[in-house]
Amino acid sequence: MGYNDGNIAEIRKLGLLLCAIFAGLCLLVGCTAAENTQKGLGIVKTGDGYVSGLNQSKLSVYLGIPYAAPPTGDLRWRPPEAAKPWEGVYKAVKFGPSCPQAYVKEFGSEWDPGNMSEDCLTINIWTPADKSGEKLPVMAFIYGGAFMRGSSAIPMYNGTALANKGVVVVTFNYRVGVLGYLAHPLLSKESPNNASGNYALLDQQAALRWVQKNIAAFGGDPDHVTIFGESAGAANIITQLAIPQSKGLYSQAIVESGGIWTNGPTIIGYRTKAGAEEYGQKFAESLGYFGPDAIRKMRNISAFELVNRTPNVWDSTFWGFHDVAFKTTIDGWLVPEEPQEIFRQGRQNPVPLMIGSNADEGTVLAANTNMTAEDYWKFLRDNFGEDAYQTLARYPAKNKEEVQYRMERIATEINFALASRFIAGSMSNLNQSTYLYKFTYVLPGQPMGAYHTSELYFVFRPSYWKADSTSAAVSDYVMDMWTRFAKTGSPNGGINVTWPQYSNEKDQYLDIGETPVVKAGY
Repeated sequence: MGYNDGNIAEIRKLGLLLCAIFAGLCLLVGCTAAENTQKGLGIVKTGDGYVSGLNQSKLSVYLGIPYAAPPTGDLRWRPPEAAKPWEGVYKAVKFGPSCPQAYVKEFGSEWDPGNMSEDCLTINIWTPADKSGEKLPVMAFIYGGAFMRGSSAIPMYNGTALANKGVVVVTFNYRVGVLGYLAHPLLSKESPNNASGNYALLDQQAALRWVQKNIAAFGGDPDHVTIFGESAGAANIITQLAIPQSKGLYSQAIVESGGIWTNGPTIIGYRTKAGAEEYGQKFAESLGYFGPDAIRKMRNISAFELVNRTPNVWDSTFWGFHDVAFKTTIDGWLVPEEPQEIFRQGRQNPVPLMIGSNADEGTVLAANTNMTAEDYWKFLRDNFGEDAYQTLARYPAKNKEEVQYRMERIATEINFALASRFIAGSMSNLNQSTYLYKFTYVLPGQPMGAYHTSELYFVFRPSYWKADSTSAAVSDYVMDMWTRFAKTGSPNGGINVTWPQYSNEKDQYLDIGETPVVKAGY
């Protein structure tokens, strides 16, 4: 068939029509040149509506997807409610706002939470999947921040490097500080469970339920979800392991520098229901809110006024953390009793577990205590009671310099190392796939040793970190172990040493230094 001017004109008309149709579709779904190329998953259908994301090398990235309704107005200090479904396609191309919190500029830009809003319950996904239903293992991260701060938008927690190891990485925001943990008699009274506080834990559960419902559409396996977290995030995971309502939301866990002790010298303690409600009522009264309308009135003030009026423990010594303003409540409903007792009796969720601490946790957390020997002895009596003399014999100090060092070691060894060993021992009685580590690698030029949070560089390998060749090699094998555990339930297979399963009898662990070494006697 030959082509004349009439044929060409018709073809041109058809081409223009197809271009117009394509342009209309792009307006409908929100296409841009930077997103929705032919690679990756493209537009994904979730239970609340369609989402589009970004293509990042070999990954599809979706940022700031709402997983729950904004906890604002009358929803402040209530369990999270379902997100409202949306029409069209949600452009998940930037992180959602961080939950309101105090920003500490001394921490540096890498810990900057950025934009903040009470409308903050969003979730982020990095996936290497090319299609839905690939059933890749999922790693869901819970951030730390002493229960007072933290955000999934913090640059340290970017999931790119881990996702490039063949897993789907999930991060999400949850309420912190006064908005995440406030308990009050009036809040308990309005609750059908006669419980208040622990909204942070409920947010975490809501995010993990969202993962169970939707992650298959992003190529993840809802039956293969590893929760992992650090510091207060790790402590939240320990609590989630202990509470019955969280079973089924994850299949295994990684705990980095978490704590469990209810009493004693700890930053990660728990409050009783009565103690938490009393503290919350006194906080409300300090703002001028008394009587039966106190909570109603507090729901009408700015979230940032609440945050700014919260006692700032960073202005005190490390041991002020024991009275951190807001933390987990043993409410008799969500948290039925002390988690340490649940672990002591072996009633926790018996999933595969990797757990450990850093060799020098206290160099940051107990910095500049400025305590005299007399102050130190009073601290021991107040926190260790009848064991104070035994503790002094193990951690003797006669002057400020010795006190500083001993406080750092107490923070490291009791708050974190002893807690990790205790949890590993309890879990190993229920599930042999339990692995204990100690992170000992020291960043070059770092005077604080293997300090609290330092392992995060090696787990996430943030793009702004200029690692030398040795640090990069350590990061490679750390990421390999973390992702291999997520894939198989065992960290072994890619390093030149076999990390033994933990047992109380052998007390073996992996020393994560320049090269991994198995040691005993944690």
